Amino acid sequence: MIARCVINNAQGKCMKYSYSETELKRYRKVEERYFKWMEDHWYKGAKAKFEWNEENVRRILALNDAIIEKENSLYRLLSNVKADIENLLASGKAYYKCYDIDAFLSYEAEDYATPTGDEDTMSDVYFVTNFEFCMGIHTSADNPLRSVEEEFDRSTNYNWDVMFKDIPDKKHFISRSLHRLMQEETYTLEDLLWLNPDNFVECIEIRN
Repeated sequence: MIARCVINNAQGKCMKYSYSETELKRYRKVEERYFKWMEDHWYKGAKAKFEWNEENVRRILALNDAIIEKENSLYRLLSNVKADIENLLASGKAYYKCYDIDAFLSYEAEDYATPTGDEDTMSDVYFVTNFEFCMGIHTSADNPLRSVEEEFDRSTNYNWDVMFKDIPDKKHFISRSLHRLMQEETYTLEDLLWLNPDNFVECIEIRN
């Protein structure tokens, strides 16, 4: 059995996940359905048809900018958690001396359905998206936390990415998080139009 504990900052509680063999088989079935959908939606559909018109640009840039604000909030949360653990270590709590912390944004919606996919389909897309990679940062006892600009690679404007290469506003900063979300090839640009920034929540995973 594979176990995982995540603290969801939005709800203020620890949620423990355990994956049995049955659940892992479901995971594989989800992937099968997902890849079939992506064959139609991504490679043959929305990716080729997406238009960088004024409204689409406005909505994607608004999502991008909202994610940057969420990144800032996530960074503050991680900084506070790290400081609390360091204070415990300074007071002699040696139990925490080998800690690792992952912080990431996850898309948590009551209804995942969009005009590009029904509830089951978009739930599958969410299920196979690696948000820890797309929108995550890490620190540990041996890994100091750098500035927020360094942690999120803000010296690089990711508007050069293949998915954003045709964006008219070439000066607008595209975040690493949005770039990596496109790298995952789960959500398309068309899907991004329907994501609600309020549904991105800060999550912390602590290991010792």
